[in-house]
Amino acid sequence: HCTIVPLYHCTIVPLYHCIIVPFYFNVKNSSKILLINTPQENTIHAGVDDEFVDIIGYYPPLGLLYLGTVLKNNNYEIKIIDCVPQKIDYTELKNQIIQYEPTIVGITTYTTSMSDVLTTANLVKEVNDKIVTVIGGHHPTLYPNESIKYDNIDFIIQGEGEYSFLQLVQAIENNEAQEKLEKIEGIGFKIEKKIFLHKKQAYLKNLDELPIPERKLLPIDTYKSIVGRNEMVATIMSSRGCPFRCTFCYTPNKKYRSRSTENIIEEIKYLISVGFKELFFFDDLFALQEKKVLEFAKALTDNNIEIEWSFRARISTISEKMIKAVKQSGCHRIQFGIESGVDSTLLRIKKDTKSKQIRNAIKLCKENKITTIGSFLIGVPDESENDIMETIKFSRNIGLDFAQYNVLIPFPFTAIYVEGLRKNIFSHDYWKEFADNPIETTENFKVQYWTKEVSEKRLFKIAEIAFKKFYFRPSVILKKLKTIKSFREFKNNAIGALSVLKFKAKN
Repeated sequence: HCTIVPLYHCTIVPLYHCIIVPFYFNVKNSSKILLINTPQENTIHAGVDDEFVDIIGYYPPLGLLYLGTVLKNNNYEIKIIDCVPQKIDYTELKNQIIQYEPTIVGITTYTTSMSDVLTTANLVKEVNDKIVTVIGGHHPTLYPNESIKYDNIDFIIQGEGEYSFLQLVQAIENNEAQEKLEKIEGIGFKIEKKIFLHKKQAYLKNLDELPIPERKLLPIDTYKSIVGRNEMVATIMSSRGCPFRCTFCYTPNKKYRSRSTENIIEEIKYLISVGFKELFFFDDLFALQEKKVLEFAKALTDNNIEIEWSFRARISTISEKMIKAVKQSGCHRIQFGIESGVDSTLLRIKKDTKSKQIRNAIKLCKENKITTIGSFLIGVPDESENDIMETIKFSRNIGLDFAQYNVLIPFPFTAIYVEGLRKNIFSHDYWKEFADNPIETTENFKVQYWTKEVSEKRLFKIAEIAFKKFYFRPSVILKKLKTIKSFREFKNNAIGALSVLKFKAKN
């Protein structure tokens, strides 16, 4: 996939003495909002090397684009800084904050990059301590109390924050009283040394209410994918929420919602007008409902839309009718979260899939000339080394075009992490410890993997072996050479091959 960034902050003693929160900030008639994806200088990394991620490519931050578009449509001046793909370090970030002179800064936040979030918030306050800092995203949704406690974090938003953030900006601008702030879904803030958290996370029932994200809020030519056929690949979201129960994943909101086909077609027409010739549905459950997928494929044909596209999918939702329809409408690639080729392991992680279904789905794609990418997990509970090797062998024998191998990271609140704590596989709740004090704990932070059956060192060595065994087979190399149709494809494959040769899975 790509890289995702996280962030956090601190410092605001005067706020504790205010009854009406916004008066402290003195930002009436504010109109300049800065949204930041932070640098990753202190981010926790687990898995592949940064260099490997750089080669694979980056996708634009759809979350910030949605936020920025909502604000722009409400007559606010907006700037988005996506530090990693734009190669912006803290010195340059500070310069851009000084030059732009924002009144409110929003920072996207993931647990793994909390230290960089805090560093960014501190930087904002160094420039001007009257700038209001707001964080949203995965981490404040999972750890709201831990996120809002920092001095330089003024507000958090839990959940889907597009319209809650707009309401907060308007409330600050209008110097609204505390009672008005408390009505904003997902909001969190400090008042008189006490923390207020809204009981409900921000949530959108109807995704068609969201505007089409304006891609030109970012330099669109910065975002590329090594597996894309075209120079620029647009990402698009068709749904939110996940009703499934995979033990390695945690979704705060499990209620599935989908945009209407008409709404999605409207966005695709916009993307074509901007210059995109290829798009990738970034949501995990694009193909959840066969009827919906068939309707979308027909709409592309009926509207004479010619564009190459791809999507992520669960094996269990794929059908022959669906595959034929998407192929006819321009789909050229599907990414599957396969995880394992061993039925007992699939059952253990509650994937609701069997190895026979996986073989059939890949076979269908191959028969219809759709490129396939399979993602696999290494080191799940109760998995022996023989099971892992069976999965690696399985991945090479089912006809996949690309494979990705990841040592399982037990993320906070997942069923595997909770089980590991209960069984003392993990020494303590280290994610909570990190959330409590990210800056001081980042340097020595270490992910604890599930090592009851196979040692950590061996898990990462197996991941390294898996990549090389998959990609450096004569049949795979010959197949690739035959399918290359342009110099860009040749260059991407050459770079990819070199990166696999140098690849070192790291803990």
